[in-house]
Amino acid sequence: MPISLKGASHLQAQMSEYFWSSQTLADVDIEITVVKSSPTKAGGFTLNATRTSSRVSATIGLDNENSFRYALNALVRWLHSDIEEISLDDGPDFPVRGVVEGFYGKAWTHEQRLRGLKLFGDYNMNTYFLAPKDVPWQRFNWRAPFTSDFLTLTDELIQKGRVNAVDVAVCVSPGLSVKYSDQSDVMAVVTRYKQLFDLGARHFGLLWDDIDWELSHPEDIAKYVSTAAAHADFTNRVWAELTQLDSRLALTVCPMHYSGRGNEPYLHELGRTLHPRINLMWTGRTICSEYLDISDAVIFERTALRPPLYWDNFPVNDGGLQKNLYIGPVRGREVGLHKYSAGLVSNPMLQFEMSQFPLFTIGDYLWNTTRYNPDNSWENSLVHLIENPDDRAALRAFMRTSMGTVVGGDPAPDLRAEFRKGVTAWRMGDLKAAGDVFIAAGEAMVINHAYLLRPDFSKPLMIVEISQWLEKYLIGAEVLIALGEILKRCGFDSDKRCITGSFSEISDLAALSERLQAHRKNLFGDQIEGPINELMAELGS
Repeated sequence: MPISLKGASHLQAQMSEYFWSSQTLADVDIEITVVKSSPTKAGGFTLNATRTSSRVSATIGLDNENSFRYALNALVRWLHSDIEEISLDDGPDFPVRGVVEGFYGKAWTHEQRLRGLKLFGDYNMNTYFLAPKDVPWQRFNWRAPFTSDFLTLTDELIQKGRVNAVDVAVCVSPGLSVKYSDQSDVMAVVTRYKQLFDLGARHFGLLWDDIDWELSHPEDIAKYVSTAAAHADFTNRVWAELTQLDSRLALTVCPMHYSGRGNEPYLHELGRTLHPRINLMWTGRTICSEYLDISDAVIFERTALRPPLYWDNFPVNDGGLQKNLYIGPVRGREVGLHKYSAGLVSNPMLQFEMSQFPLFTIGDYLWNTTRYNPDNSWENSLVHLIENPDDRAALRAFMRTSMGTVVGGDPAPDLRAEFRKGVTAWRMGDLKAAGDVFIAAGEAMVINHAYLLRPDFSKPLMIVEISQWLEKYLIGAEVLIALGEILKRCGFDSDKRCITGSFSEISDLAALSERLQAHRKNLFGDQIEGPINELMAELGS
């Protein structure tokens, strides 16, 4: 696949080489010319391309060097279509779009982060905050400069981010032990930022989340009227040092109070004291918000004197959420929210591989909130991430047993359809037909479970991540089969139009429910347990 590139910068040439190295296209000669233009949207691009036989000619217009990566994404999507030519003027809605690795628990590996930066570029994202909670350098050992080993790895991340148009922002969280009035603590943070600056970083994170609300050091209590005043003063002093390096740098702060209505006194005081160019993160009404809407963003901006940069806690599953897989599309984020926001970054799951499906949909939403369709985007994520169509279908069948999210969505839509058929049959008194529906659904799941565990399955890392949920999946399949057999043993009272049975059937159903509940991972929503409990109640009556 020969690529000819004209008019590109050195960075764009690097982007192009890296991008095309991972593409699988039939033999085609591609000639790309990069020109200066003024796309309709900031950070956007224009793309005009034609193809004849095995030759493609494309002109990409930009006013932002990094937008070249997004234009390449659009070019490849077009190349995979049947359209002969394209004329496109496109660009992002949200200015800051990306991921914050900010969860508690086992952090992503360096190899995963490197692959993630390529994928984030595929999703038209431009920012990655490195802020894992439970690593020593992040929150506990923040006064020490970064080690040479850490800097070597981070340099690799920053350079991989550059060729994917993703800014890598390493965060510092000094709040557990900081003395706000101590300039040496300010300089400890700045020292780290200077180390990162020397590697090419131009965006930095300072996090005050999940710390004590009250000042603890006598010097701080004497100097500051409130914790908000201490946070503003410390942050402003860090900012003053940073801007001596480069006035165009970006600093993003996560405040101590990071969720709510957006009109909290802490936020009011912090916002009015903090330098106006510093971003403030916000998670919305709650830590894991069901929805993010314009009305709350307006309240936040009026209070903090700047629009929120959303730290979106979806699809994160740390802490008490670890029994869940949030692998459906993002929902509940309002159309047009970008007009009242500085950006949005998603806090993903501990499971790197499976996080990529919802992250793909988040990228779609952040690029264009009006065009975003959660179900279509999710289906596209499967195509992008799983090349083999049979493997894709098998994993899709499993994933659609865990589609529910903190922001809505049916957790098991296909299973719900089967239960509708089965329950309708049992209500009509055809218990054999009802039993057959559940048995067939369970047997299909058993077969699919075996397929997913085949040694030649193309995405083994995904299977490793969901291994415990696959155990639950098989249990659910066997429970469905047993439910079908129990239904066939029951009778039907035509006069009362209800199912009849003995204590034996009730006892067997209770055992099925207990078996499902005994496995701690969540699947299926209430699709299986709900009907089992309903049937037990009917038999008991």
